[in-house]
Amino acid sequence: MTVKKNKIGQTRWAVKADVVDLVRNLARQLPDLSIAAILNRSGKRTGHGASWTRSHVCSLRNIHGISVYREGERAERGERTLDEAADILKVSRATAYRMVSSGVLPARQLCTGAPWIIQLSDLQHETVRREADARRSRRPISQDPVQNPLL
Repeated sequence: MTVKKNKIGQTRWAVKADVVDLVRNLARQLPDLSIAAILNRSGKRTGHGASWTRSHVCSLRNIHGISVYREGERAERGERTLDEAADILKVSRATAYRMVSSGVLPARQLCTGAPWIIQLSDLQHETVRREADARRSRRPISQDPVQNPLL
């Protein structure tokens, strides 16, 4: 009779490898609390089947040697979130999202619920700028003179 045994250092309570890879990638973009929220929204569980907390994510990072997120790390790599891209293009967040959905603005998302990451160089392309200008000019101007100062 043969019995499959765990290797040294392995237990039945191990976190799945895809979750570790996801945390490794998200740790370059977000702090632990935000990573825990994304993991919970996507239905991922800890090795014991519990929901994720900041301390669970911190423990997982320490066990697997994943470094902590530094504020401004994304900016150093030339990456922006969807909200930051919308501010740069001077459009609303919804308009920026529509630009990503239509393929005008290249962006990537690690998993559902994770932030959209956009390269700063992509925001500076002429086609993206032109599309943002065109979408900005489509805003209807209110006929009510009281509302015009709010623009």
